[in-house]
Parts: sequence; C-alpha cells; structure tokens
Amino acid sequence: MGGLGSGNWCRWDKKATLDGVKQIDVRYLQRNKLLKPGATGSLQWSSGGQSRGSLHFTYQQDYLQLNYRHKANGDEWKPVEEFVCFDRTPCNYGGARLWFKCPHCSRRVALLYGYGARFLCRHCYKLPYSSQQKSGIDQLISQKHKLGARTFENYEHGSGWGKQKGMHWKTFNRLRERYWQYEMAVDNEISNYLERTKALFRLG
Repeated sequence: MGGLGSGNWCRWDKKATLDGVKQIDVRYLQRNKLLKPGATGSLQWSSGGQSRGSLHFTYQQDYLQLNYRHKANGDEWKPVEEFVCFDRTPCNYGGARLWFKCPHCSRRVALLYGYGARFLCRHCYKLPYSSQQKSGIDQLISQKHKLGARTFENYEHGSGWGKQKGMHWKTFNRLRERYWQYEMAVDNEISNYLERTKALFRLG
C-alpha cells in the first residue's frame, strides 16, 4: 500500500467543504472528562439530523485507540484501527496541556480530521478555509509563521524545532508558548466554523 500522497485518496476534493468534515478535538474530550485511564466510549457526528459516522475509542496514558469503519468510493466498508499518540507541554502556571500527535506527520495539534480513511491534521489534508473565514485565518497563520521563524533554529511548513542560537532559554520558552497559542487559535477558528455550520461533534 502507498503512503500519504500516493494515489488520490489524500487530496482534498475541491467540492468538499468544512461542514462535511468529521473532527476529533482533544479539548472537547478533556472538558467532558472522557480521557481517563482505561476509559472507552463512542463518538458520533451528525448534520441536518442525519448520522455522518461514528467511532469507538479507548484511552490509554500515552495514546488514544480509534476503531471505526471506512468506505472508499465503490468499495465495501472496511474496519480501521488507528493509534493517536499524545504529547504534553507544560503550562506557565503548572500542569500540562494535552495535544494529539498527527498519526502521519507527528505534528502537535488539538484537532484531527476524518476526511479520508484516517484521522489526520489539517496540514496533511491541506484543508481549505471558507472565503468568509480566509482573511482572518490567513492573518493568524502569517503571524504564526513569523513567530516560528523568529523562535526556532529550523522552521518550515508550519513546524519548528531547535532554539535559535544565542537566544536565552527563558525567551525561547516564552516565544514557544506564544507559538502554540497561535496554533490553537487557528484550530479554534476552524472548530467554530464547523459548529456554526452544524457539523456538530457530540458524545454518543
């Protein structure tokens, strides 16, 4: 089987819109106390009163196991098992913030999207934004890229690593926290749009 990028399955259909995309939000799971060791449950999506899919999840300390079915055009339903690892970053006032690590690119994100056979980040699926949202999100992304280039020694395609030479660790940690806040702000814009279009994520 080919990886991401082989064939056409991972390319975003130009006719597809954000209101048709399933999403998993790690903040939603935390707010609803669904992330407890050994916890299991089901997630469902609906639009216009019609079911658009569901999955079963099992939580472990370091990952979330997803089990669901996927049907490609002309194919039969096939079972899919996905393991989504967690990442944790320290908060300024104690505790830690929980993130997903995209199963394909390992990028730290709050949201994963189920457009194709897998739940991946918006970067891997190259999610388009609505014309109404584009200017605001583009501005956030531009600010995030500028801060990323200033903060990290290596920065490309929205992903950075390594401290800039000569930068104090205190400054690096402060700028890195701001960078994560920009990343979450972009995810929030997408999440808010999905909610406004009634592509609601609810507990089954």
